[in-house]
Amino acid sequence: MSSVSSFDAHIILEGIRIVAVRVDEDLIVNEVVGDWCDIPVGEDVRDTVPALIGMEEELAQEVPYLQLPFVSLGMQHEQPVAISVQRDTGTGHLWILLRDVSEEASVQERLVHQHNSLAIAHKELSAARDAVLAADQAKTRFLANISHELRTPLNVVIGGASILRKPRKTPLSNEDVQAFSDDIHDCGVLLLQLVDDLIDLSRAETGNLTIYEEWCNPSAIITEIIRLARGLPEAQGVDILYQPNGSEPELFADPRRVKQILLNLLSNAVKVCGPGSRVFIETAIVENGDMTITVRDTGPGMSSEDLTIALEPFGQPNAETRSRGTGLGLAIVARLADLHQAEFNIVTAPGEGLSATTRFPSRRLSSLNG
Repeated sequence: MSSVSSFDAHIILEGIRIVAVRVDEDLIVNEVVGDWCDIPVGEDVRDTVPALIGMEEELAQEVPYLQLPFVSLGMQHEQPVAISVQRDTGTGHLWILLRDVSEEASVQERLVHQHNSLAIAHKELSAARDAVLAADQAKTRFLANISHELRTPLNVVIGGASILRKPRKTPLSNEDVQAFSDDIHDCGVLLLQLVDDLIDLSRAETGNLTIYEEWCNPSAIITEIIRLARGLPEAQGVDILYQPNGSEPELFADPRRVKQILLNLLSNAVKVCGPGSRVFIETAIVENGDMTITVRDTGPGMSSEDLTIALEPFGQPNAETRSRGTGLGLAIVARLADLHQAEFNIVTAPGEGLSATTRFPSRRLSSLNG
């Protein structure tokens, strides 16, 4: 009959950072093998190893074998330990093994940190990829739109010039020459505007768009821009209304860029308003002393999705009434406002028109700057 070998803690634990604790049925410590941590003999093991509290039934089993996850022994032993419990089948003694797992815990902590870092990096890369894809799609839309916008006036310029320079037996009437010349001139002006918009947007994107600031009169700028806007072909039959808000302070800004902001907004407004409709320009000094200039139209308005597209460079909303142009106007306005530390905001909804407000900070107004 073969004898069953007893559990020999001294042999098993030699050279290993493990403490073996023998306890009786009341979980009082009878013997401690190993000096890695201090386990008092004669005391309840649960006072030193709180993780065993509540496991009395499992420990009382005839052949228990328990494996606990990494835990801390408490205030006196902050290092993490792995706890296992087994009964010596030869003697029936219950042994609790405490193994130092500081190294494993450190490795696990580093692995978790690396995993989190990789997750963050993956999220950032995904966001960067989405941004690149969105930019690529925006540029594709822009190329499709700009090719049409350039081709149309170029065809008029080339076609009109070809007719004027073509030899003929009967000369063209003065009226025909004037008409072709006007078409060539108007299309040339349009092409120049498109190129200027592209240059401005490119400079704004690279941070090279500069402004030349001085004290200027907002009312004088608005009056001049209204006169120019009324000469736009799309403005025929559209009533542009402006009522100055009493004595307005002077504004420290680049007059040419402020005119560009207002002309872009007015141009957009009259394009979507049919004959007999109205476009309003309103100024106000708000509660904190800031000055607002608002261009408001009574056109078809836009959905929030269309507005998001319209504010992006090269963006073209799907709504037919807002599809004319290169899609650069609002993007340029937003960047010009930003150069003046001004806020640019649009309020719109389908069927409710559109209100575009540029809010200049009070520190740019003469009334608050002496």
